Amino acid sequence: MRRLLIVAGLLLLGLGATLFFTFTRTEVQQALAQGKPVQVLLLVRTGVPKDGASPALGLWVSLLPQGRCVWVLIPGDLLLPVDGTWQPLHAGGERGVSALAALWEAPFLASVEVTPTTWDGLVAELGGVVARPEERLIYQDPFRQVFIDIPAGEQLLDGPKSREFLAYLLHYGGRRDLAGLRTFFTDFLGRLASRPQALRRVFASPHLSPWVGQALGRGIAQAQARLEVLPTVEEEGKLLPDVVRIHKLREALLFGRVFLTREEVGVFLLNGTRERFLATRTAAWLSARGFRVVGVGQADRLDYTKTFLIVRKGEEEKAELLRVLLPKEVGVLSAEAFGMDRVGGWPEGADVVLLLGAGFHVGT
Repeated sequence: MRRLLIVAGLLLLGLGATLFFTFTRTEVQQALAQGKPVQVLLLVRTGVPKDGASPALGLWVSLLPQGRCVWVLIPGDLLLPVDGTWQPLHAGGERGVSALAALWEAPFLASVEVTPTTWDGLVAELGGVVARPEERLIYQDPFRQVFIDIPAGEQLLDGPKSREFLAYLLHYGGRRDLAGLRTFFTDFLGRLASRPQALRRVFASPHLSPWVGQALGRGIAQAQARLEVLPTVEEEGKLLPDVVRIHKLREALLFGRVFLTREEVGVFLLNGTRERFLATRTAAWLSARGFRVVGVGQADRLDYTKTFLIVRKGEEEKAELLRVLLPKEVGVLSAEAFGMDRVGGWPEGADVVLLLGAGFHVGT
């Protein structure tokens, strides 16, 4: 009887392990099959300087259906709303990660910290990573124990050197070198995708089961990769999220949806009447509603009896954002149909031209 109980217990344990393995191994595939992205946040710490909080950056990894993968670079000093205050990503902890998830409007499986030791091992598996400084990069700060000296041109860096280079781009160069980060990680991700075993190291975390980590590694290795930088805006020396542009990027990357905002519409105003300051007042009205006014001027004559919205070829969607705010009697013409030569050609920076005729007083 005792033997039967032992055998039954072993069978139940085996069945439980099999069910657990099956569920966790297919969790990623189940989400993708349902058309949902599978997302993980990697927080990369440079370990430089050694006596304080090291500069860090986030990598938002989105494995998407149809064999696509998006990597979004996030500067570690990006400020996020945490408990009523603004906290940098690298210091916000789990609440900071949750704030970032809310900003991206999509849940994630876990946040994974890539320590300096993990990074160095990863770079060793990749055979090094490439940096391409345009000139010799020298930076020394004995107080913080930072000594960076990288020759100009293409350089193959090991783990510690690559972390020093990242720290410089993130902090010590005196500016956030997002272009340099993009170039660095373009090569890095290219090497990473060709080595699934290195990807498994990235996702080796207590926050992810080994089977989920392996499924992520396999999926990313087989996916078509794309690298983006999280849109930000700098105000008074602080890096803040650009909410509108982040939403646009998310919609485009995850769902292929592209939408326009009013600030993307460049409007040039022409006064076709004898009413003074009509174009200037209308420009102020449009600016207050978010449109980008690129200039004002006089039309070729001052006796227009009707207002026209003149649209540059290919900018019909932008014109529609403005047209819906205008009176119905405003006419819409293509630049070719109107003949822009009569007003000196198409204004630089403009997507549409609003030629104001008699009786146009909306918002003025």
